[in-house]
Amino acid sequence: MNQSQNNRLAMFESTNSFLAQNQSVWYSIPIVRTFKTELAGNIDSIKVYAGKQEASQVFISKSLSDQKMLIAEKMAIIDDSVEVYAEDTGNAELLVQTTNSKSDYYKLPNEEFEIKVTNVIEVVENVLPSLANYGITTVELGIVKEEFNDFQEKRGKPRSYRISSRVATQELKELFDASLSLLSKLDKILKRYKLTNPAFHNGYLAARKTINN
Repeated sequence: MNQSQNNRLAMFESTNSFLAQNQSVWYSIPIVRTFKTELAGNIDSIKVYAGKQEASQVFISKSLSDQKMLIAEKMAIIDDSVEVYAEDTGNAELLVQTTNSKSDYYKLPNEEFEIKVTNVIEVVENVLPSLANYGITTVELGIVKEEFNDFQEKRGKPRSYRISSRVATQELKELFDASLSLLSKLDKILKRYKLTNPAFHNGYLAARKTINN
């Protein structure tokens, strides 16, 4: 959830808590009981969907990070073999391009990581026929390329977890809208206490106030 939603949830909980503590004042009005019950249910649902939204987003981030680490490790292994080949053949230009550690790859921002991996794969493909004796084959490079393509796809296209996050986000919006609508109705119903029980009405308005951080 964003900060505005967090603030509103805090207001929903404050209002619900205030009504619960002052049940004796309003309990004789059936519709207030109905609205409060719905508000309490919405609060519980908001927390559930907020958890789903956060879990989806955390999974996406962790999944990409883990995959990036694996690709970085495999690229570093390939680089080590190509580096030995470059030293044996006196290919100084190739040596400069393939002297990379796992950290050299992984620490790069995703955009730069993709550019570097793409460039190094192209360099390796240019000398691939000569690398068989050094343990680098078309199959091995192909596996890394597939994993790299999958990484790029995850970064650029919605997957199931992104879809889950969007669904949770939409559900949250609907729950917040419904809760605000409930409170708007409660405002009107409870206005009767402005004259008959000003302490209660002022307390309700204070609970209803959204605190913006």
